[in-house]
This record gives sequence, C-alpha cells and structure tokens, in this order.
Amino acid sequence: MVLHGEERFNGKLPEKGVLGLDRQLTGHERELIEKFLELRQAYKGITRRIETELSEPLDHYQQQRHFYLDTSDLTHFRLNFFDQVGHFLQSSLDATYQLELWDRKSHSKYSFTHDELAQADSCEIETGSAVETISYGRLNYRLRRVFDIQHHHLFRTKEQLFVNGKQIELTDGLMMLQRELEEHTVWFRGSLFKIRDFT
Repeated sequence: MVLHGEERFNGKLPEKGVLGLDRQLTGHERELIEKFLELRQAYKGITRRIETELSEPLDHYQQQRHFYLDTSDLTHFRLNFFDQVGHFLQSSLDATYQLELWDRKSHSKYSFTHDELAQADSCEIETGSAVETISYGRLNYRLRRVFDIQHHHLFRTKEQLFVNGKQIELTDGLMMLQRELEEHTVWFRGSLFKIRDFT
C-alpha cells in the first residue's frame, strides 16, 4: 500500500489535537490500522511456527549473529557495537574492523573499515558474500565471520579465530580471548558483558 500527498507520514508530529482524544478514527484510518493488526498477527503466527520447527526462539539465532536482515542490518549492528564496547576495544587494544562485500550479480567488491561503515549501509546486495574481521591488535587475535548473501539476507557460514596468525578451535580461542580481556577490563568480572559482546 502506498500513501500519497497528505496521507504520507513526513516524520513530523501532527499539530496538537489532530490525533488527540477529542475525535474518532476515520473509516480510512481504521482500515489502515486493521491491515497493520492483520499483518502483525500473521507475523506472530509465522514466527511461532518457525520457532517450533527450530526448537528454539529466533532471538537466539539473532543474538548469536547467525543471520542479518541485510547488509544495512549488519552495519547498524556494528556501528552500535563500536559506539559501546567496541570503543573500549579500539582505545585499549588497538582493535580494528573490516567488512568486505562481494556482489555476485555485478561482480563488484567493496571494503570498509570501521570509520567507513556508514557508507556500507547503502550497499544493497541480492546475492554474494560478506566477510567481517575484528583484529585485537595488542593481543594478536583475529576473529573472522563469513556470510552468504541470498535475497539480500545474510546467513553466517563460517566463524574462525586466529592467534598469532594461526587458526585455533573457536571455543578454545574464545575462552583464551576472554581470559586476555579479563586482564584489561573489570566488565567481565562483574558479569556485565560476555565474550560475544566483545566479538
């Protein structure tokens, strides 16, 4: 459904009283809200069915970064990451970040550092791959995640951890990284953050 002219929301709040308690919804407004509620109900039903099939909540997959809606979803997550714990990693451990995107349709390759991530937000890739790398400079650790891009959606296919340039088993490597980070921050000791929050 496309809204035209005055019906389109322009991001400004309506004037006082326009949508206040002193008036009833119009028939058109009720139809729009009804459509929204139908779609929300359908979304909830589909989510329940998928979670039953997966035997766990979709949130788990999202929190573990198994998938992203699109490249914009990934870049927004990382921009938020560097505004929070990533800022600490950069200042105290010389952490760096790189995102590489390959577009199979146009055969184009893009590469972005942390400072260039906002530019990656506009990359719309229908099919291809993405690789993100976080390097913890002073510790000599490097975490690499690889995603397949299908229909704009990112699905993680590989996660690797390297110490001093040598790949090691992921679980052991994350435990080693956590021990190293415990020496640099009290956040782990207070259980405020987990290792995934720093990766």
